[in-house]
Amino acid sequence: MKRKKNTRAARLAPVLQVVMIAAVTYILLTAMILIGTTPEQHDIQVGSPAAIDILASKDVNDVVSTEEHREAAAAAVEPTYKSVDSTVVASVTGDMEVCFSQLVSLRDGMSSAQALAMDDMQLDAINEQLIVPVTREQYAALLDADEDSLRALFTDSISVVRDELNSTLPEGQESSAINRISRNLAGRGYGEPLASLATAVVRNCIRPNMLIDEEITEAHRQQARNEVEMETCVKGEVIVRRGEIVTQAQYAMLSSLGLLKEDALDTHLILGIALVLLLVLGALGLYLWRYERNKLNTKMLMLLALITLIVTALSLLLSRWNAYMMPISLGMMLVYLLAGRRMALLFNVCLAIIVSLFTDASSGLFSVTMFSVVLMGLVSGPIVTTVYTMRMQRTTTLLAGVLVGISNFLCTMAVGLINSTELSDVFINAVWAMSGGVISAIFCIGIQPLMELIFNLATNSKLIELSNPNQPLLRRLLLEAPGTYHHSIIVANLAEAAATAVGGNGLLARVGAYYHDVGKLKRPVYFKENQLGDNPHDRTDPRVSAAIVTAHPRDGAAMAQKARIPEPVIDIIRQHHGDSVPLWFYDKAVKQYGAENVDINAFRYEGPRPCTKEAACVMLADTIEAAARSIPDPTPEKIDALIRKLVHNTLNGGQLDESPLTFADLEKICSAFSTVLTGVFHERIEYPDVSLPPRSELAGNQEPTPNAPAETESPQAPAQESTKQAEPEEPKAHAAPAAEAAAPVPQTEPKEADADAH
Repeated sequence: MKRKKNTRAARLAPVLQVVMIAAVTYILLTAMILIGTTPEQHDIQVGSPAAIDILASKDVNDVVSTEEHREAAAAAVEPTYKSVDSTVVASVTGDMEVCFSQLVSLRDGMSSAQALAMDDMQLDAINEQLIVPVTREQYAALLDADEDSLRALFTDSISVVRDELNSTLPEGQESSAINRISRNLAGRGYGEPLASLATAVVRNCIRPNMLIDEEITEAHRQQARNEVEMETCVKGEVIVRRGEIVTQAQYAMLSSLGLLKEDALDTHLILGIALVLLLVLGALGLYLWRYERNKLNTKMLMLLALITLIVTALSLLLSRWNAYMMPISLGMMLVYLLAGRRMALLFNVCLAIIVSLFTDASSGLFSVTMFSVVLMGLVSGPIVTTVYTMRMQRTTTLLAGVLVGISNFLCTMAVGLINSTELSDVFINAVWAMSGGVISAIFCIGIQPLMELIFNLATNSKLIELSNPNQPLLRRLLLEAPGTYHHSIIVANLAEAAATAVGGNGLLARVGAYYHDVGKLKRPVYFKENQLGDNPHDRTDPRVSAAIVTAHPRDGAAMAQKARIPEPVIDIIRQHHGDSVPLWFYDKAVKQYGAENVDINAFRYEGPRPCTKEAACVMLADTIEAAARSIPDPTPEKIDALIRKLVHNTLNGGQLDESPLTFADLEKICSAFSTVLTGVFHERIEYPDVSLPPRSELAGNQEPTPNAPAETESPQAPAQESTKQAEPEEPKAHAAPAAEAAAPVPQTEPKEADADAH
């Protein structure tokens, strides 16, 4: 049970690491984007002057002003009335007659002097009995007036009201009608108290005979409200200027934008950015899982996450100066150089989208500047890829930066010409964009070595550095195991040619071949190419010999790890023999102990089998180079036949089962090997043994003749010279040491280990 738990934990550990890296990257990216896009908050109040100009951080609606304008438009709508109610005239005149009758009944109570002398309680008692309340003055005037005058006042009042109603009185215009009636009565000579009393009766009794159609009128008013468009303040527009008194409408807009210190965070902005980043990173992760799963280890994910964070952080800093300066192509360059071309193209698109969120506030999100930034990222991708594919030198990154800068300039000019007529502004932005390409290259040159050092990556520059013969391991190999060193040089030539032919990394194959046998430094004399006559295997048990020989890939991997050699090179060291068997030792053990007493698995290399094109090419090159040294009188036909035989045997032995090589690739590899080995074992002329006469001394200061011996030479110096140094060539196959030439090669499956070991 404990073992099962340990196994389950071991399986879950990489998954948890991936989740942790992704979560941390997502959180840090979201935080940086929010820092770059969240606007500054201000401490202002309504009615107070603004300390600075405050611009809209995004499009915002002026709700307060718009609502005021809509209500004004609704109030200006004329009401719609129903048809005239003919019963209103009779009802109003009847009510007026009742009121006048009550007023007439008051004339029998007291005199006008008494009416003026009434206290409030007496007046209130009288008004409680009346429909229309009266004042002391009106009551006194009523008592002083004769009966004919009152009758005339009442008759005129009813007549005027009847005329007003007959000409229609719309609802809502009662006050205007009452004012007209009051002026009419006052103009007929009635005193002010009596006229005001009649007006009070009219005000109490009059009603409109044309009522408003509320439903239709409200519909018209709502239509008027809807016709008033929402007033909007676009992103970058000044909401309130410095020194201007802040209005309620401006304050409301600032609050809705989250620009006030008392406001909470803009949740819409946070959710929007979080969702954008989730979609972008999710798409990127899905692509990596689907097409780059073999590279999805913890170290690679940490590298990609670090590159993403570095590019985003630099873009955040430079966007404060000018958004067009952002190093959009930096991520593309770093990922291409440190992780690979296919990954770089998609990363370029994703990083362009991410950093475009830092676009200048005056242009607005998802508009001109953002489109320009994304377009620059899309166009720069193929440019960087093409430059790095065509040449790989120290100045390549700088050249790519210059070309990307030119591309950025043209992209910005194109977008600017479409959207702006201010050519001067467009040109300035294009110049800033050009500087962004150069800045990307400069940062890349500075960051790449640090990334290589931190993650120990097998980049081209690192591989070139490792190919230097003065590297410690190669130097030791040259001095302590010179035969192995020269063997590795030939294997490197073969492996590079083969890897290039099948579309692999030729430089990685060459460097892997340089280091593939460094494990032999532990016991160099146990390998044939380093022996000078004495072979310790002749007096060693074959099982011990096999253990010594098969240990050199493991020993080499340990030495390479200690020397901080990149992992792809270490993989080649481990895999260059796969799990094959050194047949010579196995055959010797069988003959010595019997087949039933010998376990073939004890003679196998530890493996694993080659998993990449480069490792497979090194294995094949190692096998073929070791066997080709034993060919007597090599000819192109013999070399080609041997190559194909060994490749066929390696394939049938299952050593290439885990490699991505195809049959077409194997044919290309055979052709490449044949070309290289034919050049190594090319036909040479025989140098004749010629006795040259000794040099004769010249008199005086004359120069000696070419054949004359120097004065300092010993008289016993040999008379003949070797002219072999005049033509530096690779050693011929038949020039190998006698002990090496005499080494037997198994007829069934020649192997490098066999040729090296015995």
